[in-house]
Amino acid sequence: MSQTDTPTDNRVVEATTFTRAAASEQRALLRISPLTVSLGGVFVLLLIAATFMFGARAVRFEVSPDGAGINITSGFSYQLGERYLMLPGSYSATFTAEGFESLTRSFDVSEEPDQTLSITLTPLPGILTIQTHPEVAALIYIDQVEVGTTPLTLNEIEAGLRDVRIVPERYFPVDTEIDITGQRIEQTLTTDLTPAWADISLTTLPAGATIAIDAEDVGTTPDTFEALDGERRLTVSNTGFKTVERTLTVEAGVSQQLPDLMLEKADGRLSLTSAPSGASVTVDGRYLGLTPLDVKLPPANDVRLTLTKAGFNAVSRSLPIRPEEDATIHTDFRPVLGKIQLSVTPADAVLYINDVQHGPASGALSLTAREHSLSIRLDGYATYDTVVTPKPGLTQKLLVALQTEEAARIAAIAPLYTSQGGPELTLILPGELSMGAGRREPGRRSNEIEKQVVLTRAFYLSNREIDNATFKRYDNTHDSGILGRSRLSHDDRPVVNVSWLGAARFCNWLSEQDGLTPVYTITVNGAEINQPMGNGYRLPTEAEWSYAARYSDGKPTRFPWGDNMPPADIHANYADLTADKMVPYIIADYNDTFRGPAPVGSFEPNNFGIYDLAGNVSEWIHDNYSIAIPRETLTDPVGPDSASHRVIRGSNYTHGRFSELRWTYRDFGMEPRPDVGFRVARYVHNIADENTEESPVGSPSVASAEVNHD
Repeated sequence: MSQTDTPTDNRVVEATTFTRAAASEQRALLRISPLTVSLGGVFVLLLIAATFMFGARAVRFEVSPDGAGINITSGFSYQLGERYLMLPGSYSATFTAEGFESLTRSFDVSEEPDQTLSITLTPLPGILTIQTHPEVAALIYIDQVEVGTTPLTLNEIEAGLRDVRIVPERYFPVDTEIDITGQRIEQTLTTDLTPAWADISLTTLPAGATIAIDAEDVGTTPDTFEALDGERRLTVSNTGFKTVERTLTVEAGVSQQLPDLMLEKADGRLSLTSAPSGASVTVDGRYLGLTPLDVKLPPANDVRLTLTKAGFNAVSRSLPIRPEEDATIHTDFRPVLGKIQLSVTPADAVLYINDVQHGPASGALSLTAREHSLSIRLDGYATYDTVVTPKPGLTQKLLVALQTEEAARIAAIAPLYTSQGGPELTLILPGELSMGAGRREPGRRSNEIEKQVVLTRAFYLSNREIDNATFKRYDNTHDSGILGRSRLSHDDRPVVNVSWLGAARFCNWLSEQDGLTPVYTITVNGAEINQPMGNGYRLPTEAEWSYAARYSDGKPTRFPWGDNMPPADIHANYADLTADKMVPYIIADYNDTFRGPAPVGSFEPNNFGIYDLAGNVSEWIHDNYSIAIPRETLTDPVGPDSASHRVIRGSNYTHGRFSELRWTYRDFGMEPRPDVGFRVARYVHNIADENTEESPVGSPSVASAEVNHD
């Protein structure tokens, strides 16, 4: 208390008795001060921060557009300027910007010290308004997809460059493009349209005609109308006049004044019927068709109408034709009759007239003077069919003797026919022959083994060698080539340089053309013969070729011209004077005028009607080559089952020696040669076979008939 202080009362301070405190029997507990706790916490935080700073990696986000918001939604990070410090591991973040779709993305932070993550946000769709000038309805296509009709506002259109096609009516289409900003920004596309029409003026005489463009009425003459650009169909019609149709070429914006159009009066219509129908109709001598008939005719005061039908009296009349008037005319014909007197055996045969049963075949008939089909039928006999045309005032007598089915079957085999593939074939009936040559015959070769043969099956043989033109229908790439100075590939020359297998393939192709079963099965090793061998096309057997060549006169000769050299006349194409220096041997003083092959059929045929069995080219044969000696008569031989070569028969244009010119000369081979061609053959079914041969052409008459006219 300072000396200036004045006491407020007179209290006395008294001393108290001092007593020592008793010592505690227990030790005081350890006490942690707040300061210690605080320091420890700071230490831990510093340790964590040091650990984070040591292990964290700097991550930089490049976001388009600039200024987008970044929110790390998982994991711990610390933003330091434009970078984020983040420990390695997996994170996710959300990126946002006005006008763009928000994006949440997961990413991994690697051990790299500095890392950059690029993010591009997608703009929100834009708003596009499309309008035209002038304002017309137009279809709008965005990126080739139709989206609506103008005026049009699209509230959701993806950002980016867009193709726009505007297709208005009566204006040219417009193709353009627009870059859509997106971000809900509104954009407008305004397009100026170009008219696609022109003004067309037309006057008609008379006036008042209806004008149509592409079948749509646009006005009445005289008039000026609009037509769209391009080729247009102009139609002008008026009652009582012919409709006029023309093609009109319109150029947009270019007006046209069409020439005045003179309309012609319309046709009248004529409906014609007759009993019987099918009458020929002529008007003023001009044929129009058969009844029933509807025709249009130009107006006329008088036309001459004539109706005619075979077997009936003609009808003729005059009538007027008025514009757009329908006239109907019916005509009943009166028949013109002729007589047919039939005498048929057997007497119980039945007659059919135009496929309708008439009654007994024998007797007198009164028929209209036109063509009629007569059919005479009787069980067990072949049907007799014929066509007759009765004549007024004349009686025709027809004598018919029906043939049995057996006799008709024989008569029905066509003696000559042409295959679908081209070759013409001749029927050869079977017989007996001697093949080969006796051992003492001059010029005989060791392979000309003498054989006795019986042919029991009739066959067809092509009467000419297959020429280049025919073979090219099968193989248009084939070229017969050249020998010396002789060109072998002319269309009318025999085809050569064809292997045996190539000829067999041609035969199979020819069978297919005629719907026949092929004879040969082509294999990798050659060809196999289908068994039983049917009536498809094939090469002739050696026996068939020999019979057709040597036995057409009945008595065989040594050479094609007789028994002695040289040839007495020019009858075939051999090695003659023109072939001198081209071949080793020629026939002296013989000149057939052909150095190489002659056109097929250039010389006279034999008595079977077969050409060029001697000379021209040698020919491939069906048989495998063999020199075996038979011990007995052979029946319909086709050669051994297998061999390395095939038979070649006949002399050719390179042959001039005695031995080669004989009928019995044989050769063999497999490969193409310039002097070897071929012809084709096929079987005719035996007469007694259950399945009879179907003639490839119309069968001849199967009954004997005689026609007399009184």
